[in-house]
Amino acid sequence: MRSTTKSVAVTSCLLLALVLSGVAAGATQNATPTKWVAVFCGSVVTWEHTVKTRVTKLERTLAIQKSGATKLPAVRAQLGTFLVDIVRSTRATRAKLKAVGAPDVKNGDKIQAGVLGAFSQLTKAFDDARKSAQKLSIASKQAFAKGATALAATIQSSTNRIGAAFQALDKYSTKQLNDAAKKDKTCAKLGG
Repeated sequence: MRSTTKSVAVTSCLLLALVLSGVAAGATQNATPTKWVAVFCGSVVTWEHTVKTRVTKLERTLAIQKSGATKLPAVRAQLGTFLVDIVRSTRATRAKLKAVGAPDVKNGDKIQAGVLGAFSQLTKAFDDARKSAQKLSIASKQAFAKGATALAATIQSSTNRIGAAFQALDKYSTKQLNDAAKKDKTCAKLGG
């Protein structure tokens, strides 16, 4: 009887520890301004690099297609792959930013919500573009070009709205985040 009681007590303590550690792990965390800025800038620079690399690859495919060496189904497939890669990269960036938690500054939760919201919008825009790209007409070069041009305009419009979402966060700017960004070498690479 004693060993059963002892086993139940030990098991109960272990379960309680697991439950409490799960609650702690799920609790909202705040990152220091330095840590938050480092994750933000590092993640966004990595994302920008992925986008630029994929755009270069897609441009090569389009240039080959214009010469007639590549068939439209292959170009449409390459465009789809490009957008899948961008969606994947955007989701990964958002996940890293979510994992670091809000910056421990005034309105840090609002900054975090705004950043995560912008990346959610960006993910949706690229995923919608991916779905549209799968439906692009390959009946003729002209039909494909018309559809691709409309798709590019939609993507541009979406990214402009997202840029506006980021600009709206300027009202929450803090000295701590600005100072951390000035000291972080990766932040200097943003947009570069």
